[in-house]
Amino acid sequence: MASLALTLNTAEQTLINTQTELATSSNNISNANTPGYARQTAVQVENPEIPTTYGWAGAGASIQTISQTRDDFLEQQLMSATTSDSQYASLSTQQTTIQAAASDSGSNGISQALGNFFDSWSTLAQNPTGTSQQTTVYESAQNLANAVQSTYSQLNQISTQLPGQITDTVNQANTLINQISQLNTDILTSSSLGKPNNLIDQRYQDMDNLSKLIPVSFSTNADGSVNVSTTESGSTVSLVSGTATPVNIASSSGITGGQLGGLLQAQTNLNGYMTKFDNFAQTLATQVNSAFGSTIFSGSTASSITAGSGYLSGLSADALGVISQNMADLQDSASITFPDGSTSSLQGYLGNIQQAIGSDTQSAANNQSYYDALKSNLSSQQQSVSGISIDEEMVNVINFQQIYQAAAKVVQTTDTLMNTTINMVQ
Repeated sequence: MASLALTLNTAEQTLINTQTELATSSNNISNANTPGYARQTAVQVENPEIPTTYGWAGAGASIQTISQTRDDFLEQQLMSATTSDSQYASLSTQQTTIQAAASDSGSNGISQALGNFFDSWSTLAQNPTGTSQQTTVYESAQNLANAVQSTYSQLNQISTQLPGQITDTVNQANTLINQISQLNTDILTSSSLGKPNNLIDQRYQDMDNLSKLIPVSFSTNADGSVNVSTTESGSTVSLVSGTATPVNIASSSGITGGQLGGLLQAQTNLNGYMTKFDNFAQTLATQVNSAFGSTIFSGSTASSITAGSGYLSGLSADALGVISQNMADLQDSASITFPDGSTSSLQGYLGNIQQAIGSDTQSAANNQSYYDALKSNLSSQQQSVSGISIDEEMVNVINFQQIYQAAAKVVQTTDTLMNTTINMVQ
């Protein structure tokens, strides 16, 4: 009877184990498309053997825990790629907007207005006293000043929007940091009943979302909590270690990854472009006024430059001829020194600004494309480890069904044998 009782207990435990395994597979199938979910497995361990007259008898197996399948090294690589991908996606979006605002093709923009301005002086040289020619000079000067102001105004509008986006991104990051810290607490509290896999999934998902905003690295402690840090100006800064430490907006300028890093880089780039347009406006006014011998352009910045009127009145044809030649010489001069120390023509300086904007925009797009592909590759690897294979789960379900049926048959057979034994001794 003792052997039959052991057999019955073992079969009963097998039924319980199989129910847990079926529930785990069912949960996997249900969460196949849930973001952040990692495949779960009911881990079985062999029960201690039981001594009998004939030696040690096996006592079946029990479910030790329900574990997740994760590779923290791969998770960290994926978060790093996500950070870079998000950084360049953010930067590319801003650079594209900046490039559109500073658009300066051959048919419109500051370059065209500058060319028209110099052309108007060439036309005036042919008929210095012509009213329409003088009017064209006035109009082309005003159009040039307007073009500079308009371009700068559009760039300034983008510049005024970036701080708000930066603040919003920092606030989103801090919300996630607090959530991760709270999940650490919840996981430690719940661990007495086994691994709280759903909470762990949520924590990984929050860390992944955080890596889209700022650079993230993490380490898992023996008690199941995680330490999370970021990088500011090349130094490691703790975000979650027992308690949450929010990102400080004042010091966040040192962050070079994630959406925040992309916005900060765009702000830096934009400030540089706007400074160059100021340099152009200041040099334009100085050089043109010097070639004319009096004031045509007032203002020393791109936002303040304006063109006067009436400055041609009272000038003789000879004087206008000399001035027109001065303007022609200025247009052709490639030795103009700008406030940033560079030397080129006025048109060349504008071209350099456009080249810088175009180069930065293309570089951001190229980097985004590279890291997008890297992220996709690492995501596939991560899914091969932690993702759900419906085919595999279907095979498991069939296998568990067969084990359950076999265990049920053992119970049935053992029950019959026990009844037979009882009847024999009555």
